[in-house]
Amino acid sequence: MTDPNHPTWRWEEFDPDRTSMSGDISKLFRNEPIKAPGILAVEAPPSNATVMMREVIQNSWDAARELQRNWVSPSADCASPPSFEVRFEFKEASGAAKRRLVGALGLSQLAEQRSHYETNGGRDQGEARRTLGLPSESCLDSLMDESRPVRVLVIAESGTTGMYGPWGVDSRMYLAMCSVGYTPKREGGGSFGYGKAGMIRGSATRTVFAYSCFEEQDDDPGVTRRLIGMTYWGEHRVGNRHYTGFGRFGESEGIKVKPLEDADADAAASALGLPVRNAENPAEIGTTFLIVDPVVDPDDLRRAAERHWWPALEDPSVDFSVRITRASGDELMPRPKRDAVLESFRQAYDLAVHPTPHVQEGTRVRRFQAPATGTLALTSDLDGWSYPESRADSPQHRDRTLVALVRDPRMVVEYLPVGRESTRPLLRGVFVADEAIDAALRRTEPKGHDCWQTSSEDVSDDDLRVAVRVVERIKSAVGDFRRTLKPPPRPVEEVSLPEFDRVMRQLMTGPGTSPPPPAGDRAFRILPTPRPQAVGTGSIRVVGQVQFALRDDFEGDGPAPLSRTISSWG
Repeated sequence: MTDPNHPTWRWEEFDPDRTSMSGDISKLFRNEPIKAPGILAVEAPPSNATVMMREVIQNSWDAARELQRNWVSPSADCASPPSFEVRFEFKEASGAAKRRLVGALGLSQLAEQRSHYETNGGRDQGEARRTLGLPSESCLDSLMDESRPVRVLVIAESGTTGMYGPWGVDSRMYLAMCSVGYTPKREGGGSFGYGKAGMIRGSATRTVFAYSCFEEQDDDPGVTRRLIGMTYWGEHRVGNRHYTGFGRFGESEGIKVKPLEDADADAAASALGLPVRNAENPAEIGTTFLIVDPVVDPDDLRRAAERHWWPALEDPSVDFSVRITRASGDELMPRPKRDAVLESFRQAYDLAVHPTPHVQEGTRVRRFQAPATGTLALTSDLDGWSYPESRADSPQHRDRTLVALVRDPRMVVEYLPVGRESTRPLLRGVFVADEAIDAALRRTEPKGHDCWQTSSEDVSDDDLRVAVRVVERIKSAVGDFRRTLKPPPRPVEEVSLPEFDRVMRQLMTGPGTSPPPPAGDRAFRILPTPRPQAVGTGSIRVVGQVQFALRDDFEGDGPAPLSRTISSWG
């Protein structure tokens, strides 16, 4: 039995007899931009916070929904499964507390491994750390300075299944922590293992611990808790040894490292400052993650939760809670109502899920429902954001029509831009997928769960057709609704061309003192190309073409009829 007060790290070495990969899996999301189109660019949270909040909560929510589907009450006191909650708690330790935490985490061993690689062969320090996937500075540089606190982020879930299963390919903990995309989930989103990339990006040392509590399983008798630590560094060589970058913290058996179990797991969790879980209490079943040296900010996490999980946070029919606590103990509760950017989307969602919602004065709404597809709700504000101010320095100037795509987990998969940026009036919308196509849409999502792909070699044609049908119907509905909001065109007989009159008058009589053109924008352009010709003695005539065209930014529909009268001047 491993002594939890003396943790052991072991780094995986390349083995020519086994398939290997680099441990720096955070690069899965490194070059993928976080989408924040139009108005969503206003106070958009950083990418690290966004990826963490989307991925971590989605993984926990998938486990919670599994528990809810398969819930069997263990007693009369537990008629329903525990409420789902994810808590993000920032902590700091300095002085003697830091010394104890550094020892429990085994951070000196991480610093030593990094140092061996940096000094082996006289490598440049900055280049060596980039190869490992580590920043230029982290808590590993000040382990002996007790005045500089070591920071951790504890993410604790409740109301889930925990990471059950015998250690190996049938273990949820193994699939989540030690594999990448090994097998797709039967329910929820994505493949096992991609979600940890969100946590890894949030750690300066690329180090994550997982402590999980679960019900005893028939194929895993006698075990209800496990704890393991992992490093996700880039591949590197130290002397003649070639490491993958994966490091494991746990119970050593020769070169192998297995998770700590039950009492050992509890003791290690306590040393790390984590509350010990009890499998006999349904409210304590779940997983606690510890992220070493977090690079995300509490306020950024709060904004990311609001931007991407507001449907679940605000829908009273969904048992869903997110809490964030600063190192000072101050608690931050995501409150989407405080984000003005989300106001119109929230109103559209209310319209989508409630046929008779409250509609604000001055707002036009439209609800579309297609059986076995979903419900789309659109809103407009013709006296406000539908026609934003045309200022180059204003985010609203770059705004566009956006539709929030939502399926069963009640996360915003994507804010889908519809039409060009210059197309007015702007609309806000929410599409809530029907349960009948939820699984198909899930299978079209890439590893970042940030869109429904309409073309991909990795997705079946049947699933792609579902996504194509949904996106096409959304775009068609947006166009139809926008056309109903535009004022009807003036009858042709009432349309005059004062600008044409002014141009021709100047051609014939010179600039003179003609009155100025009418105030305001005109929806057309006139391009005369006159050429004077001599006609007899003392006379000339003007020959040429006059082109009439609608301006490039004209917002009307289709070709416009033209009626003209040609007059001559003597």
